[in-house]
Amino acid sequence: MKVLLYIFVFLFGACSDTATVTKFDKNLKEIQCLNLVVFPPDKLLSSALTELYKFEEDCEYKLQVSKKSAIVCNSNQNAPRKTLSNFPSAFIRLDIYKNKKPIYSYYKDLTSAPTKEDIQRGFLRLKDDILMKK
Repeated sequence: MKVLLYIFVFLFGACSDTATVTKFDKNLKEIQCLNLVVFPPDKLLSSALTELYKFEEDCEYKLQVSKKSAIVCNSNQNAPRKTLSNFPSAFIRLDIYKNKKPIYSYYKDLTSAPTKEDIQRGFLRLKDDILMKK
């Protein structure tokens, strides 16, 4: 199931310029806590997120955060966009899992390396979508 999700995001979302948000459990309204997992470890991601939220190590909901820069989308369908616009070359991804099962996903293509503001914007969207208002 997880592999199908990644294939779907790669094929349909990896080269777009808008955030893709997926809520896998339609019955889940809000969650009360998050455990932060940044892999591979990244100081920019960790510090930007810990400024916005108090993560709990014993929480069953894990927020897995990742980013990548200097990527290339080789699809021939995107040739006109590559030459006529700022084509994505990086992304940020925020996924929430419970017992290794995906609950929520935020994915955003970027035209340059992820900034603190990109990460904060993604987390604030996640917070509005699924985190319990305290």
